[in-house]
Amino acid sequence: MLKTFVFILSIIISHVTYCQDMLIEQIADKKIVRKVFDEEKELKSKQFFDVGELKSSGDKLSVNLQVKIFDEDGKLEEKYFTHYTCKPEKSDVLLNVFPFAQRGDAKYVIEASSYGFKNLYQFKAEEKKLKDLSLKMSVESGMLGFFGSKNKIKLSHRRVNKTASGFDLQSHLTIKVYMMGLNIKTESYQVTEKLNDNKILLSQEFMSEDGSYFLMNY
Repeated sequence: MLKTFVFILSIIISHVTYCQDMLIEQIADKKIVRKVFDEEKELKSKQFFDVGELKSSGDKLSVNLQVKIFDEDGKLEEKYFTHYTCKPEKSDVLLNVFPFAQRGDAKYVIEASSYGFKNLYQFKAEEKKLKDLSLKMSVESGMLGFFGSKNKIKLSHRRVNKTASGFDLQSHLTIKVYMMGLNIKTESYQVTEKLNDNKILLSQEFMSEDGSYFLMNY
């Protein structure tokens, strides 16, 4: 059964006002649906992400999400809120990573740790291979924040294929969860992302090692 899910969006900012409008248009005030399947391709659950308004304060960007979890019969199992804050390394970088993390309210801070990182989908149309990318996510509230919970996320073996409608991006995702400095869990996924010709993310498929997977459409 899948326990950790990742939802990745990124945009490089050349004109702050214009790009914030782009981001709001893409994710703010929208409902994003994720479908989770087992290794037999049977639908196990659905998650609905109600995304709030993107807010900026100084060099930080933040957004609230309401998450609703439904079982395979459409019955509501759980509802909770999560808050994410992005701390870009440079003023022209915006990176948001939305993991489907612990139940209940929490505050997450995301930062890029790869040297020279600017944009998750920064590549030329003729490129076939992309550089590895490393990210860090920390929990800064609740009990997990007290114990120093951190996730290290790495995207490797990134390959791009040009398609008639845009691009297919294949990569290997590794998530390592740390608490009090100890690695308590590691999960891996094969990720397939579809982008249009403007490199706007359209969909993601996360396939786990046991054959279960989940799909996200934007």
